[in-house]
Amino acid sequence: MSDTATLSRLFATIEPDLEIVDREFQRRASSGLDIMNAAAAHAISSPGKRLRTALTLLSGRLFSYNFDKLLPLSVAFEMTHLATLVHDDIIDRAATRRGIPTVNARYGDQVAILLGDYLFAKTAGLIADVEDFRIDRLFSDTVATVSEGAIIELRTARRMDVSVEHYLERVNRKTACLIGACCKGGAIVGGGSDAQIALMHDYGLNLGIAFQIIDDVLDYTGSEQSIGKPAGNDIRQGLVTLPLIYALQNEHNGRLDQVHRLLHAETPTDEDVAAVVRWVSGTLAIDESLTLARQYASRAKALLTELNDSDDRQVLVELIDFVLARSH
Repeated sequence: MSDTATLSRLFATIEPDLEIVDREFQRRASSGLDIMNAAAAHAISSPGKRLRTALTLLSGRLFSYNFDKLLPLSVAFEMTHLATLVHDDIIDRAATRRGIPTVNARYGDQVAILLGDYLFAKTAGLIADVEDFRIDRLFSDTVATVSEGAIIELRTARRMDVSVEHYLERVNRKTACLIGACCKGGAIVGGGSDAQIALMHDYGLNLGIAFQIIDDVLDYTGSEQSIGKPAGNDIRQGLVTLPLIYALQNEHNGRLDQVHRLLHAETPTDEDVAAVVRWVSGTLAIDESLTLARQYASRAKALLTELNDSDDRQVLVELIDFVLARSH
């Protein structure tokens, strides 16, 4: 079963609400400037799995499903995520995302920067609609943490001495914290207790780390068709991720110079990137990375056992399996 078909099955109970979130996103992202509308529409057109929206809604459904408040919350999370992607593409000088030209490639860096800023600004009105100071603080802390993660990523780019611990700190801040915030925000709006809210936050963090590890594995083992970007894109951008960290620790065998040259090349060749990708994908580093992803997935599952059994809890369990299955 394809990823799309699997998610359609898992999200069947919330599909109508997912569509409402999509429509509200487009309405709230609109601008009085034609170029801003065109750039926003172009960014929104990039297909995604709506994972963050689904996690927000499902986390709320675990308790009391207050969709009127979950709607602006979900849109705010998706808008924040899109803003970070727009800015990331500028930093990475990325030309495409999921096979579609990036905003910076199509409209230039200046418009892309301002579009990201515009989307961040729009979230303030959405958060105000939720009318809960805990959500205000959650968004403030989350955007700050994501920004810190991006800075850590920049400071560790092209470095071969990145440890597993530093990698996990970067992933926690840059990727997992937003997924954790979706789950925490949904639980807050749903009326969960303090303990339940903290539990859902931890569930999201562990799921988010597993998700990013799998993403990084796919950068070495997946195809451009399956992952929406060329294999080896991370190392082409100078980003050292978990598979390469493990490969360098365990089986470099004279590969240090090769990787160093690639990381510091002004314009890496396709052949050099492919050679390192083949090497890493043929080592034990892939299995080691998948083992660590499974450990975080197991922690996420264990947390859910502390909640009452329900169909929505089961979907959250199956989402963990979906994240892991993306490695196949």
